[in-house]
Amino acid sequence: MRVRELGRRPIRRVLVHGLAYFGQMFAKSMSGNGWEFRYYPDSGIGNLTAMARELYACDVAYQIGGRVTFGKFLRVANILRKKKIVMHWVGSDVLDERETVVAGESEPWITQCLHHWAVSDWLKREVEALKISCERVPLSSSHIPEKPTPLPSKFGVLVYVPTTRRSSLYGLDRILQVARELSHISFDLVGLSEGLVPDPPSNLRVHGRVQNLLDFYKQATVLWRPVRHDGLSCMVLEALGHGRHVLWTYPFPGCVQVRTASEASDQIIRLHALHECGQLQINCVGVRAIAEGGYLPQQLRINIRDRLERILES
Repeated sequence: MRVRELGRRPIRRVLVHGLAYFGQMFAKSMSGNGWEFRYYPDSGIGNLTAMARELYACDVAYQIGGRVTFGKFLRVANILRKKKIVMHWVGSDVLDERETVVAGESEPWITQCLHHWAVSDWLKREVEALKISCERVPLSSSHIPEKPTPLPSKFGVLVYVPTTRRSSLYGLDRILQVARELSHISFDLVGLSEGLVPDPPSNLRVHGRVQNLLDFYKQATVLWRPVRHDGLSCMVLEALGHGRHVLWTYPFPGCVQVRTASEASDQIIRLHALHECGQLQINCVGVRAIAEGGYLPQQLRINIRDRLERILES
């Protein structure tokens, strides 16, 4: 292991690559106490040269976002004969790679020689269905609060769609259906960076990409994530930490599982009725689920560093 000295503690260097949002947040939150995580995007010849230098010098290469074929990052890692490489699967990457696996175009070095992690139990099973040995290792969000925030005086629902190109995956059709049915309830859609929402109802406000959703969590009573496929949603973890009521396609502690627009509508109506008569409190079950389930940033930071330490010692 290549190290520098910081007193008596060696610095372990981890080069992070992959999904920009997760990678940058992950590298920033994981650094410290003898660990140096650096994120490198995959763009530009000059950047690629610098990344190759970092790959050569790092102790662990860490890719956020799974794949079964070579990209620039993994090809350089393979040329440099790097052996300590983690690939962290996070969600739709599994969907994107299924056809490649079925076509028999997987790269054996990637599927067999890397350390594969998945953020949730169901995603672990999906990665294993690709004939890849995998461990469940959650990724946290640095935006999970240490304590919940009060519910707002006005009832509102927060939803997320990053692109209309994959609107079905994120359940935009369900969002529009329920928002139109519940015209007396405010909906805020955040994250849209590509495309336009077709004919949005007046009670649905559409916002672009937001780096920190703190103000939106404070203004929301409910987070609804009507996705048709997911990993471990940072928004779900953040909303639960704030004490918000969360409706999600997947069963998860502190959440209400809803699979259809009709189910979501029924739950939103129920929560709104409780709010209107002053009986709706913060989601204490969800707050406990984050703390006791080990999803707080400091808890997952320790878990991941311990796992990386074991990889380095192997």
